[in-house]
Amino acid sequence: MDSAKLTPVIAIVGRTNVGKSTLFNRLIGVKKAITSREAGTTRDINFGHCHWRDQVITVVDTAGLDLTSAKSVEEDLKRQADHAMAKADIVALVVDVGTGLMPQDRALAKYLQRSKKPVLLLANKSDNPGKRRLAMSSDWLKLGFKDPLPVSAANGSGVGDFLDVAVEKLRELGATSKPLPPMDARIAIIGRPNVGKSSLLNALAGEPRVIVSDVPHTTKEPQDTVVTYTDKSGAAKNILIVDTVGIRKKGNVLPGIEGIGVKMSIDELERADTAFLVIDATEPIGVQEQKLAGLIEEKSVGVVVLVNKWDLSTEKNLGSAEDYQRYLSTEFRFMTWAPVIFIAAKTGYHVGKLLTCALEVAAQRQRRISDEDMTLFAEKLKKIHHSAFMRGEKRPHVYGITQTGVMPPTFTMVVKDKETIHPNFLRFVENRVRDEFGFSGTPIRVHAREIGGV
Repeated sequence: MDSAKLTPVIAIVGRTNVGKSTLFNRLIGVKKAITSREAGTTRDINFGHCHWRDQVITVVDTAGLDLTSAKSVEEDLKRQADHAMAKADIVALVVDVGTGLMPQDRALAKYLQRSKKPVLLLANKSDNPGKRRLAMSSDWLKLGFKDPLPVSAANGSGVGDFLDVAVEKLRELGATSKPLPPMDARIAIIGRPNVGKSSLLNALAGEPRVIVSDVPHTTKEPQDTVVTYTDKSGAAKNILIVDTVGIRKKGNVLPGIEGIGVKMSIDELERADTAFLVIDATEPIGVQEQKLAGLIEEKSVGVVVLVNKWDLSTEKNLGSAEDYQRYLSTEFRFMTWAPVIFIAAKTGYHVGKLLTCALEVAAQRQRRISDEDMTLFAEKLKKIHHSAFMRGEKRPHVYGITQTGVMPPTFTMVVKDKETIHPNFLRFVENRVRDEFGFSGTPIRVHAREIGGV
């Protein structure tokens, strides 16, 4: 289930470069969709929430449509637009007052009339009085809708008037919002280009929210969906899943749209509870996968490693899952604590395991050990820590250890002299914490402070 079912929905449609994504960002109050003068920047459906008067409205940004074109990609985009409009209570048709009425506008208007959805016509780029007069041209009536509402997505003029009209129309339709549910977990799907991230999102969401293509860089900006998942206990869990752009070597990232998309993806990773690190089983693990794994660990995000396209393992002579697991442990030496699941996103193989695992990792990331258990662990640590430091190093004197934080789990040792604490000893303590308490799938942090210090 996605959050659109809990709120009224407005779908934004229009031909390319009329300002749909700029309007989308204006309505939701954040720059979520990438905007550019380059035609076709938006390729996927983008969802966000607009708060106006007493309503929460789900706003859907769609790709620019040219129904006069016979290109195959337009069929993919049209299917997405159909999907968005099927969910919509109102459709906002955006036109550009600067270019005037275009054949693509006429084709879209006929298409929308057949859908029987209520349509509000928005004359965008009405940035000044002269352009607002253009918005009142009788030419726009040829589209078959009421007079357009002049708006400027760039400076915000007229947007409030549009929302007032939209809210009144939604009330006439009986479409009112319900409180949005709190999210139990936030998952970021991350990987280099063309490893199957979008196919995985579609498999998890159970609907074609994004275009899946064999062409790298089809996804140009992060896409999200909310699913409701019933866990082992029968409890309903709301999970936000974000499909990020494929992240390739920094030197190969093109400036502009791709660079912005990569930055947005890293921002999404920082906000996640769990990352699904997707690896293509049919290709060797390279430096980029290691860098992505390091980035996840650096951001203190939980992680599940997904070995995708495992249905091709026999064809590609990849060996057994155990063989591949050993291969992973040599390539990700610093992340041996991460669960590994072998999947085939396109066929659904093992996809049903993923949300359970993600919730377990999210719970581990927030787990807090009791003071009693930490006291017992501290006594064990005092007895065994003598084996953890190297020849010639000064023996550390540890008074105790306590858990001082979560997300990620953080532990602080009280020591006599911080200068005696070698990084090897911190890693040793981290491993002992994992031996004792688990913490599968989440980074943990171990620090030292001097007695009486901070």
